[in-house]
Amino acid sequence: MSLISITDASKDFGVRTLFKNLELHIKKNERLGLIGPNGSGKSTLLKVIAGLEPLLNGERTCSPALKISLVGQENTLDKNITVMEEVLKGCKKKSDLLIRFRKLTEKISSNSKDKSLLKELGYLSELMDNTNAWNLEQQCKEILRRLGIKDTGRTIKELSGGFQKRVELASALISNPDVLLLDEPTNHLDVSSIQWLQGWLEKYKGALVLITHDRYFLEKVTTRMIEIDNGKIYKYSANYSNYLQLKLVQNTSEKSTNKKFRAILKKELNWLKKGPKARSTKQKARVQRITNLQSQQPLESEKNLELNSISNRIGKKAIDVENLSITINHKKILKDFSYNFTPNDRVGIIGHNGSGKTSLLDVLAGKRKPTSGKIEFGQTIAIGYLDQHTNELSIGKGINRRVIDFIKEAGPIININEKKITASQLLEKFLFHPSEQYSKIEKLSGGEKRRLTLCKMLINAPNILLLDEPTNDLDIQTLSVLEDFLEDFKGCVIIASHDRYFLDRTINKIFNFEQGELKRYDGNYSSFQENKRSNTLRKTLPYESKDYSLNKKSSRKNISLSSEATKKSKNIKELRKISFKEKRELDQLDKEIPMLENRKLEVEKSISENFSDQNVVRLSHELANITEKIKVLEERWLILSDLAK
Repeated sequence: MSLISITDASKDFGVRTLFKNLELHIKKNERLGLIGPNGSGKSTLLKVIAGLEPLLNGERTCSPALKISLVGQENTLDKNITVMEEVLKGCKKKSDLLIRFRKLTEKISSNSKDKSLLKELGYLSELMDNTNAWNLEQQCKEILRRLGIKDTGRTIKELSGGFQKRVELASALISNPDVLLLDEPTNHLDVSSIQWLQGWLEKYKGALVLITHDRYFLEKVTTRMIEIDNGKIYKYSANYSNYLQLKLVQNTSEKSTNKKFRAILKKELNWLKKGPKARSTKQKARVQRITNLQSQQPLESEKNLELNSISNRIGKKAIDVENLSITINHKKILKDFSYNFTPNDRVGIIGHNGSGKTSLLDVLAGKRKPTSGKIEFGQTIAIGYLDQHTNELSIGKGINRRVIDFIKEAGPIININEKKITASQLLEKFLFHPSEQYSKIEKLSGGEKRRLTLCKMLINAPNILLLDEPTNDLDIQTLSVLEDFLEDFKGCVIIASHDRYFLDRTINKIFNFEQGELKRYDGNYSSFQENKRSNTLRKTLPYESKDYSLNKKSSRKNISLSSEATKKSKNIKELRKISFKEKRELDQLDKEIPMLENRKLEVEKSISENFSDQNVVRLSHELANITEKIKVLEERWLILSDLAK
């Protein structure tokens, strides 16, 4: 039985049709992801599902008793109440029970012989057991803490926009609704909060409808996809990786196939299927350029954002930083940081919110002065800075300008890679149709503003890119193209981001804020996570160790590990030898792992053929299970093989 049904529905936005003839039924325990280009109507559809946006045609039906919580992009909080009061509004039933219980116990304390009061207390206690209302305040504090908010007594108006959004999210989660609707919930969250939210949603019992650009998040949380594109609706009974496969099969079977789009899908799918260890290998060895992306032009009906590698020549020196310290509001967030950024660096800056990521980028961009230390720039550098909040389009005269006027500020004729094009032609390359170029900037969606800012930034052909949360509000298709652009970019790239997938695809070293210091880790985000897991594992083992490695005599040379591995191997070997039982287990693993790898190749080959949707989903699930099993067995094999040396 459906909780919410939308039948024969159509919706437009001015002269543009967002969707038509839509049939959508949201069932209990639904895990639905909404995807599509920026401005396609995803947020509008979410409001339609919530009953907050009227339809042009069609009907929306649901039970009047259904509890629906929407966390949209617009802020709807009461600015004059405290954080705790706002969150408690989301669980009114529980808070009412708690208030009733306290009042009833006061009555009983003065009249303990009244049997009717005792009977009511028993009934009320049962209700509180069923709704888990006993520790309500503690539950609220725990969810807020997980989302990075500790001071629950502050008023909403004292918080930044990002923290207000977290309060709204906490209120929705604590209310435990029948249907939870989330529009870009990972924006403004740091990585640890995103991982916690992902785990919470995996256990959530109600129906979920989700819009997000975070592809790892989408992959883990959803089981069904609705794609909105050019007014059309496409449905897929699949999570993100299976959607990519189904979309690829669908796109391949069409006579007028867009080869360029198919190449993007293939690359995205192949990347997502790789395990964390495979993702953590060096970028150039990991990703091969697909010639279709350069040689094929997209069909008019399926335009893709095109970014050429636009940059000025960069010399041998990019940015040298020596003993850099930054203090904000009398708090030192960075102390004595030294590093020479090279022209080919791909650096990711991570850390919890408020740790100093944006402040560091502001200092490198010259928008903020450091407390102490020295910064030297190369003579030929040109910096392009994409700030987190698209400030140029959000404040002052920015929002009142027309789209084309904003780009014309760089000149009526623009030189891109020694070619002269008009502002209008450049905007078309960034997917702004001529009819949209004279619209006011204030009418654009968050993702469209982000794309417009990126367009103007690249006009100046920077050779150093400073990107602060670049994935916020961008659609998945644009992100895929941006990742390809950064791979080919001739210059230094420094990215502050919470998007694990984006970091995996774009960077080869990480600086993590740890108690006011930036600690360096070589590799991408998956490599960083693997390092953390290894550290955790080492703490649980009865011996000292630092890392894993295999020598050239290993019988499984295809497994590569981090550089400190030999130290761990020596420590293990010095302490004890492999037991007879472990030797038998190792022999069995030497037989079992190759068999699984052969089966994995067979499944991958089968998926690449034109199977029915149902077979592709089944095979994709099998592939995921095999990949995970190989990963577990290989980790066990590594430990046993080290003991056997």
